[in-house]
Amino acid sequence: MDLLTLINNGMQNQFFDMVVPVIYKATGPSIVPVVLAILLILAWALKWDKIKNILLLCFFALFFTYVFVFTLKLSYVSPRPYVVLSNIRMVCSDNGFNSFPSGHVAISMTVGSVILMKVKKHRSVLIVLLAMYMVVMAFTVMYAGVHYPGDVAAGLIVGLVSAFIAVFLSKRYLNSFSNI
Repeated sequence: MDLLTLINNGMQNQFFDMVVPVIYKATGPSIVPVVLAILLILAWALKWDKIKNILLLCFFALFFTYVFVFTLKLSYVSPRPYVVLSNIRMVCSDNGFNSFPSGHVAISMTVGSVILMKVKKHRSVLIVLLAMYMVVMAFTVMYAGVHYPGDVAAGLIVGLVSAFIAVFLSKRYLNSFSNI
C-alpha cells in the first residue's frame, strides 16, 4: 500500500473526516494572506516593529511562493489524485486545478521558514513546532485526496526556496528588513 492510499483510506475515520476539511480551508492560499494582514495591522497598531517586519517579510516571500506555485501548476499537468485514482476519496472540495505542487504546503512552509530564519529566541521550540505543523499539513492534503506525496515534497521545496530568496534579497537590498 502506498503512502497516499494508506493516509487517505487506511486512516479513514469520522474525526479526520470532520477536521481535515477545516484545516484545508483555513490554510488555503486566500486565507493565509488575510490572516497575515490582520496580524500586520495589529502589529502596526501596537507598535510591534519586529513582528511587523517579519510579517512584511512573510508577504515578500509569499510573492515568490505564489509565482513558483502557479508557474509550476500551469507548466506541469498533474490531475488531482481523486480524479485519477478510483481508490482515493475526496474529503473536501478544491478548485480542481493541477495537483503539482501543493500550494497549501508551499505557503505554510514559506511562512514557517521565514519565522524560523528571523526569530532567534526559542529556536529549538520553533523547529519542533514547524516540523509538527508541516506533518499536519502533509497529512491534511493527502488525507483530503488532493495531493500526492511528490506534490507535498515539491511544496516543501518551493516554500523553503521562496523564504530563502526573500530573506536573502531583504538582507541585500532592503535595509529596513536587515535588522530583523
